Amino acid sequence: MPFFSMRPSNRFNPYVTGIIVACWLILVGYLVKDQFLEASATVSDSFRFSTVETDDWFIIRIAGAFGGFGRSRQFKGDSGWRIRDDLNISLNLQGQVKPVRISNEAEVDQDFRLISFRLRVSSGIVSFDQKGYMSGRDLIIDIPKFQGGGTKKIKLAEVPRMSRSLGLPVPLTGLQVGDDIRLPIFDPLDGNKWDAAIKVLEKADVEIGDKKIPAWRVRATFRSVEVIMWIDDQGRLLKGRMPLNIMVVRSDKNEIQRELRASRDLPDLVAMTSVPLEGTIPEPDKLQRIKLQIQGITGVALPSDSRQKISGTEIELTRQDLPVSSYALPNKDPRMGRYLMPSRFIRSDSPEIIRKAQEIVGNETDPVKAALLVNSWVFKNLKKVPTPAVPDAFSVLQMGQGDCNEHAVLAASFARAIGLPAQIAVGLIYSEGGFFYHAWVEYWTGSSWLAADPLMDKAPIPPLYIALLHGDVDKHVNVMAFLGELKLKVLDITVMPGKEVSLSR
Repeated sequence: MPFFSMRPSNRFNPYVTGIIVACWLILVGYLVKDQFLEASATVSDSFRFSTVETDDWFIIRIAGAFGGFGRSRQFKGDSGWRIRDDLNISLNLQGQVKPVRISNEAEVDQDFRLISFRLRVSSGIVSFDQKGYMSGRDLIIDIPKFQGGGTKKIKLAEVPRMSRSLGLPVPLTGLQVGDDIRLPIFDPLDGNKWDAAIKVLEKADVEIGDKKIPAWRVRATFRSVEVIMWIDDQGRLLKGRMPLNIMVVRSDKNEIQRELRASRDLPDLVAMTSVPLEGTIPEPDKLQRIKLQIQGITGVALPSDSRQKISGTEIELTRQDLPVSSYALPNKDPRMGRYLMPSRFIRSDSPEIIRKAQEIVGNETDPVKAALLVNSWVFKNLKKVPTPAVPDAFSVLQMGQGDCNEHAVLAASFARAIGLPAQIAVGLIYSEGGFFYHAWVEYWTGSSWLAADPLMDKAPIPPLYIALLHGDVDKHVNVMAFLGELKLKVLDITVMPGKEVSLSR
């Protein structure tokens, strides 16, 4: 009888929280609210933008339990419309309940083209704040002083339209069954674009409380995330079903107040997202090599290199020796340019980040030795706490705390600041009988990537880490393609000093 392990620890393990928290916030409109719809998107003449002032309340349920509430408003302004979304959420991270407040306000014209916006996310003492405005066809993003300050200008082909966080990107009316709507979405944080695909599935009643309300059932796909929504004739959200067993339902203040007064147990977000493992890994600290079978997902290309080899549905992880550097810092290889660039989250151009990075490595020009210094400093100087927020490296340096996201972003920022190419890896880590989602850093040594974990002070990492993708924080939503689908089976292992253990398939 195979053994399936999905048990989380009862004590807090900071390395199994950050990625899932970031993805959860993206789902409910955190980073998605930083996306914009290009004005050049084709919208059929049969569609119209809703011109109704609205004030809608929503209950957010996680696995059936009350997890928070939201309020979405659309009202007339001086130049068109003002849009405001407020979300209040509680997240259970291995027994620690963390409140999160998300607020986003935007001014748009009559056609929902952006004039200005402001986003703010706060959780305890940690906050993320950003605002921007249009100047002609330039989108100007202002970074607040407590996050290092500065502005970022993005030149657009057209003035963008604002994308809502709850419901359709824009309030479209005139829907018909069978409609296929493709909306190009623009990300001002890094300049990338992708399509949001919307398919009108059917006209059907939806139950909201004890009432049945006529609605359009719509499937919306945003990168790897698929959401089923029920929309009314005014283009307003009635109900939404998301991954991670999240449900958003239209409600009212009275019902929300009753829920707030009631005692409740929130499901553990980490336990909900652990990856089922068939088989056991004896003596994981002595693991030299492991071969696993990937189950439940198809058509997804996982990273493959000397540490992690992919062959069909099998993945082989091998313990690596510390590599030898083949160049001196700073790296000047133009092919490494994108691994040296700053971003909204990897703040390697911040004077404070640059000064601290130079202080950490001193005169060291060997990439491997510099990587070890960076990794060790981040491990020793950041307090390990679950942090439901977007990890801006400048803020992380100031606050001095975080989970795997914060550790990875700060370490990557330090590395790039001294000319050491670095990238963030997102994937899985084996811990206490199961695999959990995690983030770490890879540093370029000249011939290979040195995979290292600044939260655990491991360099190189042992063969207990599975990389699923690489990218900045806003790309982590792609992990959603694996949630609830990915399963792993142990095929065989080798433990030091070289004893192989074969398992029946």
